[in-house]
Amino acid sequence: MKMDTKERILVESMKLFSVNGFDSVSVRMIADAVGVGNSALYKHYKSKQAILDAIVEKSKQRFCMQYENEVQQIQGLKKLKEMCLEMYEFQTKDEWMVMFRRLLVIEQFKNPQMAKLYQQFFIELPVQSQAALFSKLIEENMMVDRNPEVMAMELYAPFFLYHMATKDNIAMLLEKHVENFMEMYFIKKEG
Repeated sequence: MKMDTKERILVESMKLFSVNGFDSVSVRMIADAVGVGNSALYKHYKSKQAILDAIVEKSKQRFCMQYENEVQQIQGLKKLKEMCLEMYEFQTKDEWMVMFRRLLVIEQFKNPQMAKLYQQFFIELPVQSQAALFSKLIEENMMVDRNPEVMAMELYAPFFLYHMATKDNIAMLLEKHVENFMEMYFIKKEG
């Protein structure tokens, strides 16, 4: 699929930002990577910050769309384990999301806004989303009645930890973690 100039600016900027950091990348570097002049770049984005803002918005949309697709597939409890593992796979294998995480990791120590965004995007959003799902499952009498946010943190914490790990058997460990979580919190129906 051929990208238009506006999309190429985002992609090339993301590549540069995720390797060099936001401050180290100039508008000229972005324009050169895209193969356009500065004026063509400014035709689409009024500043480097506007490019970053568009990257953040695209990343949020991409994450939320993936999460919503996964949640819609949950039919009872059977798909929960798959959803957890597929979201982990998405966050660690999707090229865009990997670059976005790397960008935020680089920038969080230099820029308090980026640190806040990292916190919101990779900690708060997953925990809040899972807590909302668990609240629904508690109401449907599928999960034991405990604090949904604490349960979400219990489920998500190892996934977050393993984003930085390099173990070969991570998928197996995460699958077992989800199974243990389900055994602990899901109500077994008779019959």
